[in-house]
Amino acid sequence: MVAPIFRRWTRAAPAALDTFALATDDITALGFYSTTRTITMQDMVSDPAPAAGIRYEIRLLKNGIPTGRSWFSASLDPASAGRVAIGPIDILGPTNINFDVAQRAGALAAYNFLTKFSGV
Repeated sequence: MVAPIFRRWTRAAPAALDTFALATDDITALGFYSTTRTITMQDMVSDPAPAAGIRYEIRLLKNGIPTGRSWFSASLDPASAGRVAIGPIDILGPTNINFDVAQRAGALAAYNFLTKFSGV
């Protein structure tokens, strides 16, 4: 059995709305998470939830290429019992995983979120 891998990501406050930039891993300060094997992305949640009126879009990239998967911070609220389930999403490895984040509404602010991965 492989223990889950948790990562906290930070998207620095943007200079303008609708501008995508890579979130950085709070542990390594890198804009990617590198894996040597296939893993499964099980969950994602805002940490903490953005203030009222502030919204973000998160896109999953693999080796810097969009995968077509994206989520909005409103559906990742940690206080919501009806929070959307994002996984499981199998990510074939070895690869680098990136999260491209844009603020879509509200006063410009940094954004943090957590991800949970498990080995397959």
